[in-house]
Amino acid sequence: MVDMAVQRIDAAEGLVPAAVPLWQAPLWPRLLVNAARPGGAPVATMGDILVRLGLDRPETLAALIGGWDSILSAVRPDVVVADFAPALLMAARGRMPALGVGTGFERPPAGMAHFPSLTGGPPAHDEGQALDNANAGLARAGRDPIAALPAINGADVSLAGVFAELDAYAAWRTEPPVAPAIAGPLPPLSDGGGDEVFVYGFTAMQPDSEFWHGLAASGLPVRIHVGDASPALVESICALGMAFEPQPLPFARIAARSRLVVSHGGHGFVCSALAAGLPQVVVHYDMEKRGYGVGLARAGLGGEVALQDIRREPFAQSLRALHADAPFAAGVRAAAPAFRARMTPAFADVAVAEIRRLAGLAGPA
Repeated sequence: MVDMAVQRIDAAEGLVPAAVPLWQAPLWPRLLVNAARPGGAPVATMGDILVRLGLDRPETLAALIGGWDSILSAVRPDVVVADFAPALLMAARGRMPALGVGTGFERPPAGMAHFPSLTGGPPAHDEGQALDNANAGLARAGRDPIAALPAINGADVSLAGVFAELDAYAAWRTEPPVAPAIAGPLPPLSDGGGDEVFVYGFTAMQPDSEFWHGLAASGLPVRIHVGDASPALVESICALGMAFEPQPLPFARIAARSRLVVSHGGHGFVCSALAAGLPQVVVHYDMEKRGYGVGLARAGLGGEVALQDIRREPFAQSLRALHADAPFAAGVRAAAPAFRARMTPAFADVAVAEIRRLAGLAGPA
């Protein structure tokens, strides 16, 4: 029997089997109104993110643990699986076995003395004060304190689904990463015969963005998909002479058609492109996506640029250069088999095996 707690029950309906009971997950306070505190220095650490979600207040963690305690008491699970849910892990700590799952970004090693900067910049907030607030909340909830803020991610087993080249915490991670989770089957390896630039965009890009104009100015054959694109955005893209796909494309089709892919740095998309041997550019707008782009560039497998830094002509020139760089593309294809080998065993299979082990169930599922 599986129960599931989610941030948005309305979004889960139709995606989760009808037989699975859904619970409203306790929400960090600022998820109710916005994703981050307005203003201030840019975030540089996971600690900064936790502060901006609500850990600047000592009562936050206690309230979240109280909400999770109510759900855990009602469900009485044998095992808890937490996907980027540190408050759930704190509620389960010492009470029942817990499996922490997520990308490398979502599973910071719990044994670190502090959260490292992921941007090279200084932390925006005092991590010591955030730790004091967390421990005040743990005390109110009747829980033992933690020695360092990263321990808020502690679990009996941690599964970080990430390629090491993209793992911001690779230098601190003690357990080996597992295969990243991707949407759909493993894409085929590109044969290098594609000519298009495929763009997986996002709705935050306005119709008049320099990004779209730079793509058009490249003169390359560009095909774009943006989920939930507004009519104005679709009209603008088509007016610039680029092809728009209203529905998501299977990655196999992207691999067959494309010489270069451009995205905002979604983890699954980036990993799929690595496995397919496609050169890529990450146009990032947050700390997580920046990390994937920097990892690609460091490994010599792609490029990265911040969305706000794009200027149409330099961007167009760099796209043309990368599109025409046959030796670079060949190197990316040559690296792909090593990434493909790391996709087995699949993330879901590893997670199921760990759940069964933690639950004391013998043998395969």
